[in-house]
Amino acid sequence: MATKIVYQLNDQGLYVGQATADESPLEPGVWLIPGGCVTVAPPKAPPGKVCQWDGQQWRHVEVPA
Repeated sequence: MATKIVYQLNDQGLYVGQATADESPLEPGVWLIPGGCVTVAPPKAPPGKVCQWDGQQWRHVEVPA
């Protein structure tokens, strides 16, 4: 079965790491994306910033305290 790398978010939309999506066994070419994941890779964050998904794109925000 084919897999695809996706990008896991926490409940505030902050990037926390990679996850794996599997291809649907019933619909070839359709990916079963885990909840809280997006398919767009985050950009590299500058020092003191983290990546946050705003629903359409990544943005850099200050590291939460």
